[in-house]
Amino acid sequence: MAYVALYRTWRPQDFDDLVGQAPIKKALTNALETGRISHAYLFAGPRGTGKTSTARILAKALNCEKGPTPHPCNQCENCREITEGTSGDVIEIDAASNRGIDEIRKIREQVYFAPVSSRYKVYIIDEVHMITTDAFNALLKTLEEPPEHVVFILATTEPQKILNTILSRCQRFDFRRATVDEIAAHLAKVAEGSHIQADPEALRLMAIQADGGLRDALSLLDQCSIMADRVTEETVRQVLGLVGREKLRELIIRIGHKDLAGALDTLGQLLEQGKETEQILGEMMEYFRALLLFQADREYQEIYLTDTREALEQTAALFTPSQIVASVERLHEAVKESKYSLRKKIVGELCLFDLCQNSGNTKAALLARIESLEKQVAALEQGGLPAVPAAGQAAPIQSVPAPLPVHPAPSDGIVSPVRKEPLPAVAPPVKPAGRQAQDPRAAFARMAAAVRKEDIRPIQPAAPAAEALASRPVPAARTESAAASPGVPSREPCFDGSGRALGGQLWQQVLQGLKRRRKRTFLVYAEMARVADYQDRELLLAVNSSFEKERLEDSAFKTLIQDILKETTGEAVRLQVVQQEGEISLHKPREKAPAPAETVSYPTASPEESIPLPSEPPAEAEPPLASGSQESQMAATAADPTPQPVKKRELPEGVKKAMQVFGGEVYKE
Repeated sequence: MAYVALYRTWRPQDFDDLVGQAPIKKALTNALETGRISHAYLFAGPRGTGKTSTARILAKALNCEKGPTPHPCNQCENCREITEGTSGDVIEIDAASNRGIDEIRKIREQVYFAPVSSRYKVYIIDEVHMITTDAFNALLKTLEEPPEHVVFILATTEPQKILNTILSRCQRFDFRRATVDEIAAHLAKVAEGSHIQADPEALRLMAIQADGGLRDALSLLDQCSIMADRVTEETVRQVLGLVGREKLRELIIRIGHKDLAGALDTLGQLLEQGKETEQILGEMMEYFRALLLFQADREYQEIYLTDTREALEQTAALFTPSQIVASVERLHEAVKESKYSLRKKIVGELCLFDLCQNSGNTKAALLARIESLEKQVAALEQGGLPAVPAAGQAAPIQSVPAPLPVHPAPSDGIVSPVRKEPLPAVAPPVKPAGRQAQDPRAAFARMAAAVRKEDIRPIQPAAPAAEALASRPVPAARTESAAASPGVPSREPCFDGSGRALGGQLWQQVLQGLKRRRKRTFLVYAEMARVADYQDRELLLAVNSSFEKERLEDSAFKTLIQDILKETTGEAVRLQVVQQEGEISLHKPREKAPAPAETVSYPTASPEESIPLPSEPPAEAEPPLASGSQESQMAATAADPTPQPVKKRELPEGVKKAMQVFGGEVYKE
């Protein structure tokens, strides 16, 4: 007689012979004892778990001459025919090759014929998920209401591919994978009955590599028994080409200790033994998976297919969940790369380098690095040493509030409030009386000087940004100096343009803060604003339109800007927005003017340097005034202490053009 494989020789012939399927055994036994036999069963589960064998046992239990019984005799003619596969009443169909509607039509035609010698006609359809949708629909009515003498047993490894209308008409039994202990015990029984010498360690390794499939374990035992007279653990590794649990565990432990040199050495040894890079990386991935599941649930039996409980407990202590997830992601990437790489060894070495250094761009890799840094900081703190930043990382920068510029109060004269009329931020210098020119620009300069003589105040030049940041303002000193000078209002800041440079720097910090916070909408409107000045912790902005002013004065926007300014300067900064097109004109509301001050002398400057004027617009048709009339009118104005407005037609053309640009009026002195 020809040799019969072990998995066929030791195929279960009774429900008691089933390994690891106690719930299914109990359910079918009770159904046979009580006579509650269904017309259709569905056996679902992984390969090699006993689905087809259970279907044959059920067919024998239904057709045994002593039956129906949960314990078929295996001696009667019906039992022997079913065991040998020659029974005409038990039809086994491979759905992978009989999946069309024509095959199902034949079943529908034959199902109404009574069994020849048995009690039931049993249809065992293996891999039933391969049947087409049309064929399933054709079988639906027959499966729902078959004749009383017909029983359908459907077996599949992928029940999710079966139509719900079919599933609803069957009693479903899910076969589970056998545990390592169950498979090892059965292998020991088979080895003893087959006169095979095998070490217990070898049998357990077979059970682990069988991945819960009893048929795969029996096939592996059959193959290993041919390799040597006595089956050892090394024999199993040679047959399967495995890395070896010990070597694999050693490699994972070296990665946990960040021992890159040791990990590379272990990898080199495995490659010299003829192991494939993909096989090594794949087994490492499975081991990390077992570690992750072990940390989550130690009662999950499948993890012990990889290693023992003691070894997993020791190895899992070296990794955090984030590190394990990052390692699995990196290994999965390396496995894909190695399939298309000509130098697979380099792929494996780079993978080990990343695993030991916690490198990677994924979220899990970043979390792993953070956890590693936290551990280092905790260790330093416990050792009484100050926590220092890791190598390659910059030290944290503390935000230092930006100082505000200090503007000392003028000591010479009394500062008068500014007129309501908009005037240039900087007073134009005026020529002395002895060097009067006949140019209209010079006339305007003299007139403007006379007007501003009582309103102008000494202006501090804007300090460089470095000097402004180097000195922190003292609000108290500023308040005292302002109070010491009579006539100086202290209710609001004095915007004179001296803080524009510092304000520009602060506004750049605001724009950067909006970019960091991803406030795209606010950033669009913020870029429209122009910095006018920064005084007394108040930032003055200018915009061109009322719409922009309304957007910048929105409560949500102002709150956000003030928060960013507070983070930058360390103090609360107010925000003020004005609408003004073109050049920014700084002024304050009019206050009651004090007594006229002393005449202020101004530096000498040429008319061309005093005020740059734009191109001249069309002038009004008014008769020009003679030079002599201008001088007599100015003398009369100086004699009259009461300021009188000068009529527009009496002014020079240059003054008229300047008034069109700057606005305001000209008064006589």
